Parts: sequence; C-alpha cells; structure tokens
Amino acid sequence: MEDSHPESTTTPSADSAPVAPDASKASTPRPPSRPALVQTLRYLLARRMRNAAHSTDRSLLRLSALLSTPAGIDVVLCTTGYTLTLVYALGQQVLEKRLAAVASDLADKAVDVMLPGETLIAALPASASTKLLAQTVGSSKAIADVIADYRIFVRMWGMLGLYTWARGTYLSPLPEEATRKERLLRGTTWAAIASCVAFQVLENGAYAASKGMLTSEAWTGQVGKKRETWWWVWSSRFWAAYVGCEILRLTIERAYTEPGLEAVGDGEKDDKLRADQEKKDVYSKSFTWWKDLVSNIAYAPMTLHWSVEAGLLSDLQVGIFGTIAGSALLADAWRKTA
Repeated sequence: MEDSHPESTTTPSADSAPVAPDASKASTPRPPSRPALVQTLRYLLARRMRNAAHSTDRSLLRLSALLSTPAGIDVVLCTTGYTLTLVYALGQQVLEKRLAAVASDLADKAVDVMLPGETLIAALPASASTKLLAQTVGSSKAIADVIADYRIFVRMWGMLGLYTWARGTYLSPLPEEATRKERLLRGTTWAAIASCVAFQVLENGAYAASKGMLTSEAWTGQVGKKRETWWWVWSSRFWAAYVGCEILRLTIERAYTEPGLEAVGDGEKDDKLRADQEKKDVYSKSFTWWKDLVSNIAYAPMTLHWSVEAGLLSDLQVGIFGTIAGSALLADAWRKTA
C-alpha cells in the first residue's frame, strides 16, 4: 500500500510564501475634488439658511400672537421698561465713575499751579465712548419713562376687568361640602379683588391729577400736590397687599397639594396618550406656580419701595427686581404661544 502524501507541506516554502504588496502601489485616500467640496459647503450653507429662516418665521408668528392681546403687550412692555431702567442705572454708575476719574485727575494736575482760594472752571471734550454712553443712558431713561406712563394710562379702564373677576367669583359660590383649601382660596381671592379695586381707584386718581385732568381746588396747588402724592403712596400699599394675597394663595396651593397618582394602564395607545397629557398638565401647572411665585417675590420689594414717599430702593435695584418679575411673566406668555 503506497503512502499518501499531501500535495503541500504545512510549512510553506520560500517559493510559495505570499508576497507583500508594494506600498508605493497601494491606493491612498485622496481629498475630495474642489467641485465636490464647494458643493458640500453650498449644501450646508443652504440648510443652515433654511433652518434660520424657518426659526425666524416661527418666532415672528409667536411674537405676533403675543402682541395681539393687551396682556401680551403689557408683559412685553413691562420687561422692556424695567430692563431699560436697569441699563440706565448701570450706565449712570459707569458714567459717574468716568467723570469722577477725569475730575480727580484734573484736580491733581492743577493743585500745584493754583493759588489758595482760586477756582478752576474747565470744559473738557468728552471721548467718543463717553458720549455714546451718555446718549445710551439718556435714551434708556426716556424710553423707560414713556413705557411706564403708557402702562399706567392703559390701566385706567382696568376696573372693567376687576368687575368681571368679582362677578365671576360671586356667581360661582362654593358648595356646602367645600374643602378647607377651597374656602381658604376663596377668601384669598376676595381679599385680592378688594386690594386691586382700591389700588386701581387710587392710581387712576393720582395719574389723572398728575396730568392736570383734575382741576378742582382739592387737586391744585400745594394741597393738590400733597393729595396726589398721598394717593400714589396708598395705591402702592394696596398693590403690596395684592402681592401678599398672591403669595398666600401660592402657599395654600402648595400646602394642600395632594401627591399625584401614577396612572396604571394596560399599555394600549389610549392609555399612553392619556398619561402623556397628564404629564403635560402637571408640568404646565408647576410652571405657572413657579412663574407666579418668582414674579410676586420680585414685585414685593418694589411695592414696598413705592409705598414710602422717600422710597427704599435705588434705580439699579428697581431695574433688577423689575426685570426678574417681567422676565418670569414673559417666559410664561411666550410658552403659551407655542
């Protein structure tokens, strides 16, 4: 019997060893050609411009919806006015520091050449940046004052809204089995309505007097000016009372909030949709609660500031608190336009 041998050994011979490919002949990646690169850049630019146009269009539509209601306009003007007050206060501080530095430098240079008792009067040209800052400060103050005046003017017929609020509350009495939370909230609501009515009457009277609409002896001369100031101060005090009622309402709502129960479903589509809607409702209520809390806490020191004839806050502090309060209200109003 002849032995069988494999056609090749397990160890390849030198003749059968694989030959490594020549590195110089291997294909190397090449950069894309210039036309392909330009085409890619054009595509990316076109997509970016399309997204920007879509985002701008959507933002303009939401802004139009926001400015189509009196409440939306007031929120935008509130935020803008207090932001301009903040800009004015910050710019005024920077401007005063610059002018003080210039005056101090001039005094140091003139002290050696002036005789005792002499007075130096000099007119120095302001730098371009100082002129721009002064113009910004003046414009911010002027626009903020116009916005504040307009907001007070359009509030003069706010009594109609208060009447509607009071009427709706009166025509929806609490049932006999009302909970303690419902009774507390109803009492807080009536207190808020009363404080708003008193605030509105006093503010309307003070504003009308400041514009010369009231010409009787009681509203002219020093007596009239004193009465006008008194009405401004007490209108702010009733505004402070309303803010206190709102903070109390928010505290009651949080203290009596029942823990949410997780919905148990069988995995069907309707159950998932219902669960998603419940989550959205919970998020919306939570957002509204925090918005009201932040805005009223920010308004509280401002109401106290105007409740005292001499005031308690600086323009910078009024700008900060007002911007926070307005931004909270604006964020909620903007969210509702989506």
